[in-house]
Amino acid sequence: MASETVNPRVGYFRVLANRSFFYLWAATLVSRTGDNLLSIAMLWFIYGVLTHNVLYAGLIAAAYYAPTFLFAPLFGKVADSYNRKHVMIAATLAEMAFAVLLYFSIALKLFVLQTSFIAVFSIASFGFLVSISRSSSIPLTVPKEELTAANSLQQATTQLTRIFGFLAGGVMLLAIGIRGIVLLEVALFIISAGMFVGMNLSEQKRDSRKRSGFDGLRYIRNNRLMMEASIFLSVVNFTGAGMIVLPAIMAKTVFRSGPGVFASILVFLAAGTVAGNYIVTKFNPGSKVGRILIISNTVDAFLYILFAYSGSEFLAVAISVVIGFVEGISIVPFVTLVQARTPNERLGSVLAALSLLLLGSASLSMLSSGFLVLLLGVQGVYLLFAVLMLAMCAAATNMRELRNASY
Repeated sequence: MASETVNPRVGYFRVLANRSFFYLWAATLVSRTGDNLLSIAMLWFIYGVLTHNVLYAGLIAAAYYAPTFLFAPLFGKVADSYNRKHVMIAATLAEMAFAVLLYFSIALKLFVLQTSFIAVFSIASFGFLVSISRSSSIPLTVPKEELTAANSLQQATTQLTRIFGFLAGGVMLLAIGIRGIVLLEVALFIISAGMFVGMNLSEQKRDSRKRSGFDGLRYIRNNRLMMEASIFLSVVNFTGAGMIVLPAIMAKTVFRSGPGVFASILVFLAAGTVAGNYIVTKFNPGSKVGRILIISNTVDAFLYILFAYSGSEFLAVAISVVIGFVEGISIVPFVTLVQARTPNERLGSVLAALSLLLLGSASLSMLSSGFLVLLLGVQGVYLLFAVLMLAMCAAATNMRELRNASY
């Protein structure tokens, strides 16, 4: 696709005027809000109410991430092989069914711990299938010139629901309890499925050749641009994932503060990302995607150093906004690049494979962060991550396909 065919100045209201995209966006808003509420509620319910055991808390958190590693190849193939609208409806109704099972288990006090793990894992699994199908359906709901704005709005919505879900989760636990939140989740799944029903997707092409679930990984391996982008973003994601875990350690050991500072960093990081998602619609990113990725991550590397050695929680929170803003600018062009440069009949498999690679690097980062902090201290880990980012960005300048990437 030529870069001029994607108009970055298309506004949010224009893409929302498209009925099919509006329903897709609204379903995202509803379901992601519910997912974030449920994740916070179940983590506290398992740890703070049922077990008081950090091992179980870690296991319930892992249940949200495990489906990506287990099912990415299969779900990518499903999204490409079947009508994505029907897949999203069926998967959302499956999420609702497991939420109902969880509600009755808690209400009747029957096998609550076991059912909680089964329900959370199943809801996360079907939610991942919805996510892959939804992302690969965006090019079927809007014309090419509206892709940048559509992806910007979707990414901003994801961040906003995360902010709201995290802030509201604790309050709603006190107000309506765990059963009330699970029942609310059931209602949100029903609403989301109804919105998918209202969509009218353009004809989805299907590849007549029989492909395996690992087709997305093979496509990335054989496509030089996708391979270079995957290598670059896997390293970047390894360093970026530190902003999930390390701020908690910073708050406690460097700033001598409580969880409020940690929560503030995450909220302002997400708020900055929303702003970056929006501002990217105001210029033409399509002709310089590769340069945007390289420059933005180079800037983030220096911001990590400033964040680690800021010396003040207030300054750290302010810097986190800028980090989120820079990251938000780079996310939208990359997602649009993948959608624009990948045949739609293979897009689900490619997106699933990218999710597998990027989540793998993020998980490795979160697992290793604790050990690295013991060796280097939390500020030393940020410095190490910044050096890794700068080295990767320098290497990326010699990756011709990535450097010159456009859509």
